[in-house]
Amino acid sequence: MSRARTGAYALWQLRDYLKDRGVSTIIVAILTGYLSFESVVKELPFPRVADPASADLIARFGSVPAVHAARMGQFNYALLSSSLGALVFVGALFAMNGIVANDRKMGFYRFLFAKPVTPTRYYGQAFIVHWLGFLAVMLLLAALYGLVVWPVVTGALVVVLALMFLAYAGIAFLLSAAARWDWLSLVAASLVSVLLWQRFGASTHPLATLLFLLPPLHRVNEVFASVPGAPGALAPSEIPWPLLAWLAGYGAACFVAGLVVLRYRRLAIV
Repeated sequence: MSRARTGAYALWQLRDYLKDRGVSTIIVAILTGYLSFESVVKELPFPRVADPASADLIARFGSVPAVHAARMGQFNYALLSSSLGALVFVGALFAMNGIVANDRKMGFYRFLFAKPVTPTRYYGQAFIVHWLGFLAVMLLLAALYGLVVWPVVTGALVVVLALMFLAYAGIAFLLSAAARWDWLSLVAASLVSVLLWQRFGASTHPLATLLFLLPPLHRVNEVFASVPGAPGALAPSEIPWPLLAWLAGYGAACFVAGLVVLRYRRLAIV
């Protein structure tokens, strides 16, 4: 029997991601940063970065460079906490959009699986490749931002990006494996989860325990707001690791469920 050599196809999957989805992610990230810049600066209670340091600020921080670092730290913290969550959600949406459903709708699965390769192996590998491609795109954007404005790449940022992508992408992968309109399903599922948790999260009714079947997406801002923006950031809180583990674990469980669906569901069924 001939070998399918699925692992060798990973480079083509990465190329497809960067060309079709990575570029879109970069464009959206740049537009989001551009549109958020002015609003973030206006809302900062601290003096602007370009303003000269007053005697009070110098006395408070010790030197003019320290004042500049504090200003940039606050700016980065405000920008990340306000826009990072949206970028990760959109990046995951782009990365997973039609990852299975498009091949089913267009009939491409007939060519992809003409060789001895299983859908679980092929699409599972595609998920991992898109995950790594997303991280590469986000780190590239963060590095460019660091060169132009101020360093933002930290270990905490990389971990949060990776795990929050898994939280969103795992759900999207399951929906793509099981449904036709996967991106609409992800948006709808996210809205339903947020609304139900906000409405019934504090309820003591026994049926409220069913909420734990849904991810706590209403609390994702707690995760992104805790990421240190840069050296000198104004003391953001510690990363809520239990919450992050819950979200990432939910996404991982959905990814595994998506593989199970691919194992037993016929791709010919639309």
